[in-house]
Amino acid sequence: MNLTIQSAADLWLHTLETRKRKPAKPATLATFSSYIRGHIAPDIGSLVLASFENGLMREFVARLSEKELAPKTINEISNVVRQIVASVVDKNGNELFPRKWNSDFIDAPVVECQHQPTVTVAQIEQAIATAPESDAVLYLLLASSGLRVGEAIALKVGESFADGAVIVRSSVWRRREQAPKTAAALREVELAKPAAERILQFAEGRSGYLFGNGLPPAVSTLRERLAERGIPGFHSFRRFRATTLRAARCPEELIRYFLGHADQSITDRYSSLASDAKVRREWADRVGTGFEVPKCRP
Repeated sequence: MNLTIQSAADLWLHTLETRKRKPAKPATLATFSSYIRGHIAPDIGSLVLASFENGLMREFVARLSEKELAPKTINEISNVVRQIVASVVDKNGNELFPRKWNSDFIDAPVVECQHQPTVTVAQIEQAIATAPESDAVLYLLLASSGLRVGEAIALKVGESFADGAVIVRSSVWRRREQAPKTAAALREVELAKPAAERILQFAEGRSGYLFGNGLPPAVSTLRERLAERGIPGFHSFRRFRATTLRAARCPEELIRYFLGHADQSITDRYSSLASDAKVRREWADRVGTGFEVPKCRP
């Protein structure tokens, strides 16, 4: 079989998009496509897949390193190649080209602990105090809930709020609504009373997307305005919330629930703590926001 890596990659992407069992999300497909277009196709796309083994992978990784790509990116690109090779199967689903990849021989760079910037209380309060109202309420929501920005801008007036909690049922990517990142992201996140009141006041008289005008806002535009206020990315609000919850000794099971992270153990799956709205409400009020929320307008 003279199937090339490029041809196998095209088939793999199509399968990821159209399969019935866990089809890949648009954001995931976009990332994989960019790796294929930018690095895999130009460098090794014409190679016959059957001949691509550890030696050629080692050479490919070395060339990626010469481009001065981040270690994490190099590993992600090489992992895409591995998935492409493994995706070629016979009519019984058996891999046609099984590989035992030798990581030590391939010598991909080790991914060290990555820089994970957070945001301070002073930065949050300053951003909320000086930003336009829509941006200020978005910052308040993110810092007091731990929602992902895509989840926050998917919220709709009249549908996404109940009893002081945010109901997460979808996310937004490139201004299009889609299913959230994982099943664990489907959740109801209780807010401390001051944050809930301020957000609901902002929602009065609005319709559709809470932070949009017919369509949800573009994250790229929001990110530019956030950078102008010295905040190191939207994810820093999630880190702030996780730190605030942990500092208040909130149970780890609840922290994972609030942030939309999957259970980490069988014990977590057996426990019903996170499914108890009353318990979640008690902890949300006990922890508070971790920063000063501007008072509602009279």
